[in-house]
Amino acid sequence: MTDTLESAAPHATSSKEPFLFLYITHKCTLRCKHCYMGDRLDNEIRMSPAKVEEILSTLRVAYGQYKVYLLGGEPTTHPQFDEILTVCKEQGYKTVLTSNGLIPPKVWPHLDDRLDSFSFSMDGASRETHESMRGPNTWRPLLRSMERAIEAGFQTRAIYTITTANRAEVFDAIDLAERMGLEMLSFHYFTPTGLGKDKPHFQISPADWMKLCEEIRSYATGRRVRVFYPPAFATPEQLPQIQAQGYRGCTARNLERLAIFPDNRVYICSAFFDTDLHYGTFLNGAIVPRLPKGGSELTLVNKISDNCRICPQAAACGGGCAAYDHLERTLVSSECDGSTIPICPLWSMPAEVESTAHRLVDLR
Repeated sequence: MTDTLESAAPHATSSKEPFLFLYITHKCTLRCKHCYMGDRLDNEIRMSPAKVEEILSTLRVAYGQYKVYLLGGEPTTHPQFDEILTVCKEQGYKTVLTSNGLIPPKVWPHLDDRLDSFSFSMDGASRETHESMRGPNTWRPLLRSMERAIEAGFQTRAIYTITTANRAEVFDAIDLAERMGLEMLSFHYFTPTGLGKDKPHFQISPADWMKLCEEIRSYATGRRVRVFYPPAFATPEQLPQIQAQGYRGCTARNLERLAIFPDNRVYICSAFFDTDLHYGTFLNGAIVPRLPKGGSELTLVNKISDNCRICPQAAACGGGCAAYDHLERTLVSSECDGSTIPICPLWSMPAEVESTAHRLVDLR
């Protein structure tokens, strides 16, 4: 619960992000219009508690991980979810449950001191907008789950992926988070992948996104709820502040966001989840990198465009977003004009830098 997060492991002061994303099941009762999981949701394979233990013990030693996100699909549909929570606790991990809020009643009694915090997916500040993305009868259960988690004393945040369909409710979402007593509200930038790959109209343009980020920073000032957002794009003048907050370029190049799936595939960037471009496989207690002829994720993310090699800002931005470049979406590095600069859209920062505790930055 909340008070356990104050005494994070020694790695908490490191600039490297300390968490592992563990997709323990593909099963989900929803088919959200923008879900990056794509066709995986139709495959109900899941990870065993023994496999979870093997992965966590390996990553704790090899990479210094100490925080694990349990995801899916919907992780609470896993029939051995209780056992998995026990494994996480025994391995000494801070455990974050990422949920759509449709948590089965039988699961709640098991969410005791083995779970540290919740991350709930929210796609609007009203029932109509949220359910237009996630389907009917999803809004009220989400609110009840968030209220229940807050009342139980868990650190609780909402994740809001901003699209053209819900942009109008961004500021209402901040107000809602404040009223409910959420500790954090994390905005995400939508990129057309997975079930959203045929919906480029959902994506906000770089210029509009940069303007919206300015408005979010202003609106979030003085709030009790801590608001986070991904800059995604920056001007040369903004890069120093972003670097000062710990930005080190593409998180995939730095192997900072390892994601492991029930089929043992290991990815280093969520933009590639719906492709076969995975980094490697978890096999016999080790991550074994793929070496296919066409290259893996790591091959792709380490490609730097000719435009970046001659750009004076490249060392600060880290060579743009490798996923944008490969998928040829949004703003590719070869088309960067040096005034609107693409950076990793998975990296986020607090709207109020000075007054945000490191334990929350650590959770982002």
